[in-house]
Amino acid sequence: MANPKIPSNAQELTPDWLTDALRETGAIKYSRVTAVDLKPDIAAGVGFMCQLSQLGLTYDRPEQGAPASLIAKLPTPVQENREIADLFRFYEMESRFYEEVAGGISMRTPHCYYNQRASDSTDFIVLLEDLAPARVADQLTGCSMEEAELALRELAKFHAAWWESPKLEKLDWLWMFNDPVRSGASQQSYQQAWVPFVEQVGSTLTREILELGERFGDQVVALTNQLAEHPVTISHGDFRLDNLFFASPEGGAPLTVIDWQIISRGRGVFDVAYFMTGTLPPEVRKEKDEPFLRMYHEILLENGVTGYDFDQCWHDYRTSTLFCWLYSVIQIGSLDPSNERGLAVFSAILERNAAALTDLNAGELLSG
Repeated sequence: MANPKIPSNAQELTPDWLTDALRETGAIKYSRVTAVDLKPDIAAGVGFMCQLSQLGLTYDRPEQGAPASLIAKLPTPVQENREIADLFRFYEMESRFYEEVAGGISMRTPHCYYNQRASDSTDFIVLLEDLAPARVADQLTGCSMEEAELALRELAKFHAAWWESPKLEKLDWLWMFNDPVRSGASQQSYQQAWVPFVEQVGSTLTREILELGERFGDQVVALTNQLAEHPVTISHGDFRLDNLFFASPEGGAPLTVIDWQIISRGRGVFDVAYFMTGTLPPEVRKEKDEPFLRMYHEILLENGVTGYDFDQCWHDYRTSTLFCWLYSVIQIGSLDPSNERGLAVFSAILERNAAALTDLNAGELLSG
């Protein structure tokens, strides 16, 4: 059977289309989807690069293993966001992650029921497990220290499994952290966003941070080069609470990680810094910087990583914290002010990251 045509929007996810897709992958064999309860745009204000829809499915007969509910992920309809996604191959990254990586890792990811990308465009669709009754964490309200520790433990095991692995060379589609397209566009985007960023939030920042931001603008490519030096592993790239599901009182897995669109090959500790400095309140993060990083490093060693001492890990952590500044500037400097949820999230991340830059004296890592 030929793959069904990739829908252009969630309304095209009809019972017939879903029946064909789920039969194509063996998710169902005998039953047919007869009705779809569609909840479109379930990630409004959070997801900017995709349409996310929840699909409640009704079948003509019961069949073991047939999913009662799915999450459909399609390209964003917002043209400027689509152009960014296409430039950085976000949709190909996620599709190929589920195709070539997800099945061989211990870190839990959503089960992928269907995965198709076009050969003549960047269109794609994935049908993923609905993780309910697990709950998605909230970047604004934060998480418990137990949840933070669980996330970092699982992250360390994931990084260790791919640490300098020969299998990385077979993933020739997977960006290096310093790929010229990525690093060059990131530096240009930062420089374009800097003035509107300062106009919007500059009055809330210290003189020290503003001076760091001025110097940062022409050093983005150099920082990506540092974070692409060996030893490398697979970096999730967006390891934050809005992409983590934890068990709820009603059930669900202890931890499930979603959104694998910006994975790359680079220093694994970038994910640690991105999580710590964007998630934890500054006073908590300052207290946990070294204990959590030592825990992460010890798990690497326990899982076979060699030749990577804690001093290097700490240096990479500070460098990664410095690089995370890029995201705050670009996001706030280019965000639609009417997106209240997005602005609140990125403002919180900015406050946390700015405090980390100061606490870790990360500005001294800039050259010149």
